[in-house]
Amino acid sequence: MAGKPKKKPSITARTEDGSPVVEVYSMRFEDGKLIMDCKALGSMRMDVVVAPEDVAEGWPVIKESRSAIMAFGKRVPKALRIWKKAQKETPSEQS
Repeated sequence: MAGKPKKKPSITARTEDGSPVVEVYSMRFEDGKLIMDCKALGSMRMDVVVAPEDVAEGWPVIKESRSAIMAFGKRVPKALRIWKKAQKETPSEQS
C-alpha cells in the first residue's frame, strides 16, 4: 500500500491562522546574492533574490527587531533536537 507522498523539506512562513504564505525549498549564493527557491501562497513557485544592499537598506528593521530575532534563534536548537528524534523514530518513511 502506498503511503503519503514524501513532502520536500521546506521552511514555511505562515499567517496567524496557519495558512502558508511562503515555503523556502533551497538557497544558493550566486553573483553576490542569496537566491531562494520559494513557493508563494501555496501555488506560485519563484526565485526570490536578496542582495546585500537589500539587507543594508533594511538594517534598521533588523536592528530594531534584534531581541525578537535572538529569542527566536534560541528556540531553534530545541526544535532541531525534536525533529531529529522524530526522524529516528520513523525510519520507514525516510525511503
